[in-house]
Amino acid sequence: MQLVQRFTIGSSYVKRIMLALGFLAACPTLFAQQQYKPEQILSRVPTQADVDVDTPTEEETPDCKVKSFKEGAYQGVALYKPDGVTPLRAWCAPTPTKQGEKASVEQIRFYKNGQEVFRDVLGKEARWLNTAGSRRGTLAADKTIAAWTVLSPEEATQEIVAAIVNNDYARFQRVALSEEDMKTLGLTGSLAAEVQKEIQSANAANFATLVKTLKTPADAHWGAFNTSLPATIPAGNGSANDLTLYYNAAIVVLKGDDASQNQQLYVGDLIKVGNVWKILGLPAGEAFGQATGTVSASSIFFPAVGGASAGAETTADVGEFGTQLNEAFEKLDAASPEEYAGVCDQTVELLLNIAENNPSERENMLSQAVNVIFSGVQSGLYPQGAQKLAALEEACGDDVSENVKALVKHRLIVAEFYAVAQAQPQPKQSVLQKAQEKYADDLTAFVDEYSTTPAGAEAAMSLALDQEYVLENDAAIEYYQKVAQNFGDAPIGQKATGAIARLQSEGGKLNFPAMKYFGGGVCDVAALTGKPTVIFCWASWDQESVDAVKKIASLVNVVGVNLDSAPTAEAANDYFKQIFAGIPWKNVCDPAGLEGAPATALGVQTAPWAILIDKSGKVVRSNIVDMNELVDIIKELK
Repeated sequence: MQLVQRFTIGSSYVKRIMLALGFLAACPTLFAQQQYKPEQILSRVPTQADVDVDTPTEEETPDCKVKSFKEGAYQGVALYKPDGVTPLRAWCAPTPTKQGEKASVEQIRFYKNGQEVFRDVLGKEARWLNTAGSRRGTLAADKTIAAWTVLSPEEATQEIVAAIVNNDYARFQRVALSEEDMKTLGLTGSLAAEVQKEIQSANAANFATLVKTLKTPADAHWGAFNTSLPATIPAGNGSANDLTLYYNAAIVVLKGDDASQNQQLYVGDLIKVGNVWKILGLPAGEAFGQATGTVSASSIFFPAVGGASAGAETTADVGEFGTQLNEAFEKLDAASPEEYAGVCDQTVELLLNIAENNPSERENMLSQAVNVIFSGVQSGLYPQGAQKLAALEEACGDDVSENVKALVKHRLIVAEFYAVAQAQPQPKQSVLQKAQEKYADDLTAFVDEYSTTPAGAEAAMSLALDQEYVLENDAAIEYYQKVAQNFGDAPIGQKATGAIARLQSEGGKLNFPAMKYFGGGVCDVAALTGKPTVIFCWASWDQESVDAVKKIASLVNVVGVNLDSAPTAEAANDYFKQIFAGIPWKNVCDPAGLEGAPATALGVQTAPWAILIDKSGKVVRSNIVDMNELVDIIKELK
């Protein structure tokens, strides 16, 4: 940009520029060029605190030069160092195209060593340029970054470090993979389930715990981003699109100017979403200056080099086979995607061999074999899993318990559906639809035959939830009743009983026991009157739903039922303080989350979930799963 033309544009334009910048009201006579002072231009600083720009000393400031410029579609004023050549700031407004058209400052540009390094597009976005980087983000009303639109992997890890140093969870969230990102990436099947678990674990409480664990000094800063070449996973391996990511990446964090004092943060998986790189889950590391080498990176996408476990250790008494079995699981954990199927075959063969030679452990080993196969099916690395389960079902015969028979059959039904859904090339919609119909029919028949087994109860709860999603409440109740009748005293039976009561409350009163709010007070839903009441079952990993309910929080009584699980009972109080910060409604909670007392009483299996009660106390809807729909209903409710 050539900022050399002297300031000669008319005073009416100067007046508009100054009005836009807020100076005219304070200094009404300052509209002539010779009265435009350097201090006024220097008073505008970058909206982002960590931007390094040139600023003259107090002694230099009076000698700085103000000049006008015109560049393409923009014109404005710029401030130079006393040499009159090196720029410091530039205020830019679109050049008026019509006589009398108003112009207002749209951009403020900042410089370092003569190069533009940062640009504020007022009220819209912030851009880092040249040697300052390539970041680009939209601005929130408070001038913080609302969302990144361009972010390199190096800059993403810089943001991670800054978030940890400043204990800024909101900043971390902007570079953390979200459920909306999962949709953009097209993640499917078991991969989507594993990724969602990582997203859910990256909540405010776990982030706060991480910050305490790391003990990163206040003057610490990003030093380097260490990793190998990025990897591309082709579409079809658990995603509708190609995935580009770094795995087992690490960040070097330095203390002040002393490179000898450093910390290693392990990123795990860093994934590209559009033009933005994001971290999956939370980073890991040890307290600053106390590295023991016991922490390392992990990878959901490449378990062979990340340590994600596909198997499980056994505690069974299997004599001489114990060592072999532990080695087999270790090998399965370390298998690459190309090796996985062969190693899985070997592990299953060993488990079946142990089952044959240890009658007392037979059913345990058979169950483990089923779960190893099913884990491979869910990961998408064991496409022959359905055939293996079918062969195992036949081999079990009639001399195994009903519970084992049910486990094998249930996993086989799911695996057969996965075999179609994960097939490459991707099946036609008609083929997938047919597979879904078969899956539903097979699962329904399975529940009819094995309703008294744990696997049968699990399947019945799944079918009941499916029916609730399509508002077939009577059909859902039938499935819940099977579970309640057969497992009445077990947690799953109690949850089914709660779901029945919730569904049957529509048109009447909700029987929700009085509970203590977190932080004090009693939650008595029956006592809430005067306006509609929403029982909002929520979790910290679904910020979109929380934001939706915030829109109508002033119009209704909101009773929050938080479904986050606290890491430990000891940490529960601090955990929920973090979770509830900034939430405009009171909450009941249980460290057990979805398995806790509030979720069990309501029979809720997932989040988000809402129950709407009108101002007379009658339940309008007991299973609203889309919070945007809830907002629309509230606005229409009289």
